[in-house]
Amino acid sequence: MLVAFRDRRTTFFAAALVCVALPSAAMAAGPLDPYLPKSGTIKGHVVVLEVAKEDQAISKQFQLAVQNNMDWFKHYVTNNKAGEPLPYNSKMGVTEAQYTQLLHMKPSLIEKAAIDITVNRGPDGRVAFVSSDPAAASLQGTTFPPDGKLAQTPFGTLTVYNAIHQKDENAPFGVWDGAEWAKVAADGADEPSVKIAFGKREPSGQGLFYYQVSPTKEKPEQSLVVTYPLD
Repeated sequence: MLVAFRDRRTTFFAAALVCVALPSAAMAAGPLDPYLPKSGTIKGHVVVLEVAKEDQAISKQFQLAVQNNMDWFKHYVTNNKAGEPLPYNSKMGVTEAQYTQLLHMKPSLIEKAAIDITVNRGPDGRVAFVSSDPAAASLQGTTFPPDGKLAQTPFGTLTVYNAIHQKDENAPFGVWDGAEWAKVAADGADEPSVKIAFGKREPSGQGLFYYQVSPTKEKPEQSLVVTYPLD
């Protein structure tokens, strides 16, 4: 699955998954528990989504055309039926065949460096993450209260909670179920939109975690995507 935020004409994609297990049987299971390894440590790999160079070139060509004709594009999008792809228009800056190729573009999932993330649960059931890996820096200071329906992050509280049921086998991460927490920045605000998600891929049973922070005037986009075994 590829997740996207649209904020101030910026679309950013991300990915990452985290897990944790807790010894206290007395505590009620929260929405994170099905996606956290019982060992209490996420031992996985940072992954990236790579797009074929030809598709990248078509995408850049399309984006440039839209940026140079944003008023038209806004109107064109407004008139489109919800949930359906935009019909082809020559103002998109690509041929109809290239646009069709863009609609069916599927990034490849590439494993990169190994990563360890420790999941700690406090006496009250609050979940936190610890890792010495610089790639996981955005996780430092992120916690989930016992009920797991919101997340506290260095970028603010994520109060939007949704269950995920991704059934599209052609999506970047394939079929997976999970949960996501988000905060969408208001238009014009110099603060980032943030999204965190945990899940389980099928049929492999592999865990998935992603953490993404949209760019601001002062800081670039931050993102982390991790796949890991669920024990």
